[in-house]
Amino acid sequence: MATPSPPLFRTNVTITREIRPAAGAGGATVFPIVALLLFGLLEVAALTAFGWLDGIALPLPRLLLPAAAFLCYVAAGIGANRGSPPLVLLWGVGIVARLALLPLTPELSDDIYRYLWDGHVLLEGVNPYAHPPVHEALAAIRTEWHGEINHPHVPTIYPPLAQMLFGLVNLAGGTVLAAKLVWLCFDLGCAALLQGIATRTGRNPAKVLVWYLWSPLLIVETAWSAHFDAVGLFFVTALIWVAVGRRGDGRTGSPAGLPPDPDRFSPGRFLRVWKHPAILGSVLGLASLVKFAPAAVVPPLARRYGVRAVVAFAAVCAVFYLPFAGAGVSALTGGLRTYARHWSANEGAFSLVLHLARDPVLARAAVALMVLAIAGYTAWRRFSVERALLWIMGIGLLLSPAVHPWYVLWVLPMAALRGHAPFLLVGGLAFLGYWGLASFEATGVWPQPGWNRAAMWLPVWGVILWRLVPAGRKRSPAPGPEREEPDREERHEGQ
Repeated sequence: MATPSPPLFRTNVTITREIRPAAGAGGATVFPIVALLLFGLLEVAALTAFGWLDGIALPLPRLLLPAAAFLCYVAAGIGANRGSPPLVLLWGVGIVARLALLPLTPELSDDIYRYLWDGHVLLEGVNPYAHPPVHEALAAIRTEWHGEINHPHVPTIYPPLAQMLFGLVNLAGGTVLAAKLVWLCFDLGCAALLQGIATRTGRNPAKVLVWYLWSPLLIVETAWSAHFDAVGLFFVTALIWVAVGRRGDGRTGSPAGLPPDPDRFSPGRFLRVWKHPAILGSVLGLASLVKFAPAAVVPPLARRYGVRAVVAFAAVCAVFYLPFAGAGVSALTGGLRTYARHWSANEGAFSLVLHLARDPVLARAAVALMVLAIAGYTAWRRFSVERALLWIMGIGLLLSPAVHPWYVLWVLPMAALRGHAPFLLVGGLAFLGYWGLASFEATGVWPQPGWNRAAMWLPVWGVILWRLVPAGRKRSPAPGPEREEPDREERHEGQ
């Protein structure tokens, strides 16, 4: 027998439908839809020109094109909140923008060749963690694009689920286009999950879809540069979807509306108690096996859902690592250790930490402790999954010694759900991370002038600090997402 919905949820749905104007109900709604379509087409045109007009000099004037696309994106996001535009319009523009860049060969990054190489090695029956690409043991299986692999002396840094997906791409043809198509499936799946989350939690799905589907950075990095981060975004969003889908007590995992089971050791009770936390832990494990960053959410997940979520997380990670364990712990972590010690790019607040610490290793340890402290705070305050992800991943970006533009995507689903201005803004400013690309291609040295990093990070910190000041919050013309959107989401997680 189905459990009736609590009155709280029925009330939310009713209020949402009353406040949100019906699509096409009068001329007041027609104009925002026309304007939204115009902004969408202008964004598509700017991104298409950015990709296809490779004769334009980089960084200037070529970087003005994604800047123009970002302005259209912001205008569309604001406009989507003033009505209920047809969701098919938002999906259509987002898909067209991706299709426009899909045929292009990646130019801004060569990471795709590392993905293809790892998948190629895996299908050849070789453990991708065992040797770096230049190792003589792999000479017999080198490909014609072997010279395109970046950092060929460094072993792979990507976790096991990523390796399996690289193998899947090679099974699908082993081409750049095959990789893009696989990543785009996860990308659009993430958008569908976000739409479902918005509907469940009483938010405006049109606004959420614009902030995600129309993100210029997401479109460029997925459809053009073929970065596979959209896979991780899918699993991170799936984690939120599972969390808000529970109408019981999100912290304990106890079933809602069911009488207590007198037999505490019965199989039925065991499954009910373990099911929801285990699913959450498993999904977090999958996200962390694409890239490691989401694993920082384990503390708030454990605090909110108990040891069951942690056991499931550890079990999933162990199962996926097991096929590669023959390489040994040193080989499994070799590339990651090299990355953690030496990689730096577009760093923001880390520059200040490094200046104070005067030692790169000490500075990296300090920012790692800061991120762990944020994770501990979110656990202590019992932050919801969505809110914990936003702040742990967001602060991690702000403090990281290496922030390639596509790294910024990992905070996008939460920022889209909450309309979070600082972390949406960094998605536009991230294109400044390509400022030194032309110089690097010509000289092999990537310049990072201080003004460039200041232009990328100071506006983000400025917006964060402005939002923390009470007077700034009162002057905000629109309701702040931190005061409205999370409240709905929190109720769906049992608070």
